[in-house]
Amino acid sequence: MRLRISLALLCAGVVAAVAWITSAQPKGGLKNWQKIGEGVYRTKDAPYSYALVDRERAILFDATVPPGTVAELGAKTIDQVLLTHHHRDTAEFASEYRKKKVPVRAAKESADWLTPEAVAKFWKEAIPLRNSRTAYFVLPEGVEGVDCTLADGKRITFGPWNITPVATPGHSRDHFAFFVELAGDAKGPRYLFAGDALHSRGKLWTPYTTDWDHWTDVGLKPTAESLRKLAKLNATFLGLSHGPLITEDIAKVLTETAEAVEEASFMKSFERYTKQRLKDEPKYDFLVPKEQIASAGDKPWAKVADRLWITGNTYVLQSKTGDGIFVLDPWGQRSADQVAKLQKDEKLGAVEVVAFSHAHYDHFDGIHVLGGRDKCEVWSLDLVAAPLKDPNRYRAPFLDPRPIKFTKELKDGEAAAWGGYTFKFHHLPGQSYFTSAIEATIDGKQSLFTADNFFHQDQFSGTGGWMGLNRSYPSVYGTSAKKVLDIAPERVLAEHGGPYIFSAEDYRRRVKWGEAAGKAADALCVSGSHRWDWNPNRVEFEPHLQTAKTGAKLKAVLRVNNTSAMAQTVNVSIRGRGIVPDSTYKYRAFAGMSSEYQLDLALAQNVKPGRYIIEVRSNDSTGIEGCDCFFAVDVVE
Repeated sequence: MRLRISLALLCAGVVAAVAWITSAQPKGGLKNWQKIGEGVYRTKDAPYSYALVDRERAILFDATVPPGTVAELGAKTIDQVLLTHHHRDTAEFASEYRKKKVPVRAAKESADWLTPEAVAKFWKEAIPLRNSRTAYFVLPEGVEGVDCTLADGKRITFGPWNITPVATPGHSRDHFAFFVELAGDAKGPRYLFAGDALHSRGKLWTPYTTDWDHWTDVGLKPTAESLRKLAKLNATFLGLSHGPLITEDIAKVLTETAEAVEEASFMKSFERYTKQRLKDEPKYDFLVPKEQIASAGDKPWAKVADRLWITGNTYVLQSKTGDGIFVLDPWGQRSADQVAKLQKDEKLGAVEVVAFSHAHYDHFDGIHVLGGRDKCEVWSLDLVAAPLKDPNRYRAPFLDPRPIKFTKELKDGEAAAWGGYTFKFHHLPGQSYFTSAIEATIDGKQSLFTADNFFHQDQFSGTGGWMGLNRSYPSVYGTSAKKVLDIAPERVLAEHGGPYIFSAEDYRRRVKWGEAAGKAADALCVSGSHRWDWNPNRVEFEPHLQTAKTGAKLKAVLRVNNTSAMAQTVNVSIRGRGIVPDSTYKYRAFAGMSSEYQLDLALAQNVKPGRYIIEVRSNDSTGIEGCDCFFAVDVVE
């Protein structure tokens, strides 16, 4: 009898437990989600969102899926959405949640790229871009009512879980991770939802987003520090926005990735490499007084040779056949004033030629105020001229909105004569793709103007740095250094006040540095190629900015820049926002080549005047996304 009662009670208990478990599980199966723990879910497709479910309530980490998909989890209400960072893919549906009155929260640092006013300001200032401290993957429009108050370490309680926000700057300045553990259960699972802090062991997603400026490791350094910070949390599940769910050796994965980041960070500086890694660095002299070095044109002119002067970025060369002058890289009103003073003090003639070494405004915008600018010739390498004569064509930093007219655009290896000199122009990508070197014999010395590529090892970091947005890569620096080594000039006429005596050993080291830094960057890339992964412009829309009336036809070029060593098939989709039609394309790009495709897009008839940002998404033949492509349309009446 007792046995029958016990069995009956046991069966009743099992039935009740099954009924409770069944009631707590989503009904109808999971279409968009997969279960990774009790009450813990991840979306089936990347970029991944994560959800905690407590009975009929849910909390969501990142907004990569629309609100309706959360109902699959059996949740009737969404308490809040917590964003790891501001990027378009992770915050894609943030506005949809706000329209349904769901609180959307992010770090206070995210306000600059999420609030409507700040986003409108960002896009107004971003095209053309006059500086390099940009942000990536910014939403076309801000999120109304977003709450940017999340603070590092300020705990959030949800059902049985404690959620701790963890500031992890690196992938973006505003990046956060979320550490989730069961309250009072020291042996329970510990989930770490780390956004894009990494992609997988030793790999970063879109590593160019760590380029917080154009020449230092200011973004890579916090990236590594954040990874080491996360390693100390002792998580048992590591969930990322892109990449696999990691459940083993999590601390080791994070630490090894931090080490790989630190190596790339170290390699951002040629000075560190030559002095600390190779050691016994060569000694070679500057050609001007030390007070001139790293100046901005505010110092008195320094004489480099009998007919050659420098202040800051600007060189002036006197003609051998007359009293006219050649001006290289005038920067703003300061340069114009300095040139006028030099003309007066040295009894020099008029400006006859102005040339530009590369496409950064502090090396060309003085042309607009320079005395005699309407009568002089204007020269540059054709690749340097391209963004200067049409500032709306490319997405690149340090541009000025005023177009420049050229009288001479020289091709790589082509020469031009003036004043008894012959100037040979070389394409010399490094700090920027849009950079040249200019070779000339001055006062009997073979000289090479190298722009901001190759500073003296004791100036700045020895180079102008590499940055994806600048279309510059360490491997390209190495090949450009080899060009200089082959030319073997007697004098290297670097800018920012730093000309110096050429050292062959120094340039042999620069070639090695480019190769070693390229390998360190490759190691961080999901594809294994920094020439592909570290390039936000591998798919780009030209022109970058157009002005048109409603109903007009937009003619443009969609360009696939395959700088990698493998052929790529790229799927491209234009999200028109009702302003232009949604479009989908499939392109083939051969290794090491760019491919152009002509597009005609009709601007809608009912669009109000203003600036509109159109997102262009792409993925390659491996399914890898990560290209930050968009274009802007200024609609006018």
